[in-house]
Amino acid sequence: MVPKFCRIAVLVDDMASFTAEVDRLLGTTFMVPALIEQLYPDAGFKVMFGEHGLEPIEAGPEGIGFAKDGRLIEVAVDVDDAEAVRARLEAAGYHHVADSYLPVPDTHEYLFGRDFHGVPFLVCTAGDNEKQMRSQGPFEYLEDAPPPKIGRVTLVVDDAAALAADLEAFMGMRFVETEPAGFGRRTFGGTHRVRLIEGPSALLEGVERPLASIDFTVEDIEDVRRRFEDAGYPVLQTIPLLSGGNGYYFGKTVQGMPVSLYPIAADAELREPRRISEPAAA
Repeated sequence: MVPKFCRIAVLVDDMASFTAEVDRLLGTTFMVPALIEQLYPDAGFKVMFGEHGLEPIEAGPEGIGFAKDGRLIEVAVDVDDAEAVRARLEAAGYHHVADSYLPVPDTHEYLFGRDFHGVPFLVCTAGDNEKQMRSQGPFEYLEDAPPPKIGRVTLVVDDAAALAADLEAFMGMRFVETEPAGFGRRTFGGTHRVRLIEGPSALLEGVERPLASIDFTVEDIEDVRRRFEDAGYPVLQTIPLLSGGNGYYFGKTVQGMPVSLYPIAADAELREPRRISEPAAA
């Protein structure tokens, strides 16, 4: 089902230590995309990825032009037709800042800059990224991948309603207003697994906007919570869940990455958030 979130790229200081600590805390595994080695064999930057949807990038000594504005490099969204979305955005005055060619499906992905509501969105045609990754081995869609994986990405902006309206107009992403739960003034979510928070708020003071949280789903949430706390990342907010149990918001963790944890049993709450006017189920 599209549109939907498919991956997030974040800038890290040291790839080896980042991936090792995230693996220890969450149990993730990372691989180097073969495409990077093919197209940029002498590049100073490093890229790793996995079925979990997290793509850390280490800039290297020369830096990366489109990553100069902060740690959030891209929020990638699968759409029906990346070329059509690109055309709509560019007709409205938003121009892509990077163009990634995927040779296996023979298509392009387009990264747009922070002039679009302060958030760098990348648009890709659904299935193309997986086709490219499968050229080097099995690779599941994020929706079908086992945990740990990203269940949602949470962004904080000045006007969440305006961004929600533009994301629907340009990408077909529909939002409902949901309970803010202390994160901000207003909150919007949808089946695409992107949540928008209208900030600022005291809870989010320590994060680098616009990324408020990468919301991971895990099998044993209490065990993973203890690992984060033992590593020096305390829970900043406990989030009671409709399905029972709790989620946990930690704020900044490994090399500044903001994290929330949710049990995989609560995945439906991330995928299909309850409209703020809807009563809770009896």
